[in-house]
Amino acid sequence: MGYGITGKSVENYLQSIDTEYLIYDDDKKNLKDVEDSQIYRKKNIDSINEVIISPGIRPDHPIVQQFKSKSISIKTDIDIFSTNYKGKIIGVTGTNGKTTFVNEITKFLNLNDLSSIAVGNVGISPLDIIHNNYEYVILELSSYQLYYTTNLELDLAVILNIFPDHIDWHKSFDNYAISKKKILNFLQKDKIERKIIGSNLGIIEQNLPDDLDLNIKNNIKVHKELLLALGEAAKIIGGEELYNNFKKYIEINDFDYPHRMEKFLKIKNKNITFFDDSKATNYHAVNEATKLFSANQEEGILILHGTTKETLNNKLDIDPFFKHVIIPRDMNVNLGLHNAEIIYIEHIYDLKDILEKILIINQIVLFSCGGSSFNDFENYQVRGNYFKNTVRSIEIKDA
Repeated sequence: MGYGITGKSVENYLQSIDTEYLIYDDDKKNLKDVEDSQIYRKKNIDSINEVIISPGIRPDHPIVQQFKSKSISIKTDIDIFSTNYKGKIIGVTGTNGKTTFVNEITKFLNLNDLSSIAVGNVGISPLDIIHNNYEYVILELSSYQLYYTTNLELDLAVILNIFPDHIDWHKSFDNYAISKKKILNFLQKDKIERKIIGSNLGIIEQNLPDDLDLNIKNNIKVHKELLLALGEAAKIIGGEELYNNFKKYIEINDFDYPHRMEKFLKIKNKNITFFDDSKATNYHAVNEATKLFSANQEEGILILHGTTKETLNNKLDIDPFFKHVIIPRDMNVNLGLHNAEIIYIEHIYDLKDILEKILIINQIVLFSCGGSSFNDFENYQVRGNYFKNTVRSIEIKDA
């Protein structure tokens, strides 16, 4: 059910074990290359033994409800993978930072001769590597995947943070948090202590230590929580020796990912630096991003955008470093306490005009949005590229 990246990986796996299957997708264009005899229709329901669902499909989908009414088992590619793969799996979830965590821990472990691969919500179905052997499979888990997954055995479970997100899908923040916490159920009793839990509004007890010297990372913009969690993972996996290797690793390696605190341009003669953090789609991500600049001497300009996904009581907590906040008028945002000048623009496409007026000298411009991109852009990548292209087209006046 769902014929995107996950669905096609499931199809390849079912073909490899010679199992009959039908395919369903809401978008009929995705089925244009599928033989008519393999397309699922309602009349086929009594021939279905099991449903393998793409996690983005909501549980209130009418066809999902039909399967549930027939007590048909609904699984994910992760359930199948876990049943058939006997190696060590590290599960990682969180509202913010999980993709960076997964990529960095995979890179670090491989550099230390522990063969590892990143799969799951990072963009690769675990079924694509089911016949390979690794020391560790690093499995990124979204709240959608955790909602549906029932069978998974983890060697280590990581919850980076839990803050309001995807409320439209889960119907409430409580439901969203329950899905996130579910990852801990997949630790076996003898491994219950192999968990890392960061910030989460008091939903579950934190156990993330704060003993990593972070001064070495002052010159690049990496969230403190992310570094601490990576260090703790290294310590749990390989003890003090691997932990010390991690400290050396972060001294010499930058975390450089598009649209994630990406420093993409510096105008040296004006000392103006631009950061693209379009991936920041909720308040917590913006709050943490602004804190990374509190020690800087320049003046901060923060740009917000998008459809907010917060609960009513949530407020932005912008670091005082930011003296100007640019907001499209159609954005519903709760700014909380601040001392910044609020600059409203009619539309995000008016950004160039306002930046040309306020950019002078000794400034940092942060595009950390605080909302989803879909009201104006296809995704956060397109939004981030719009920002970068806009900045590169600006004519900055003399001081």
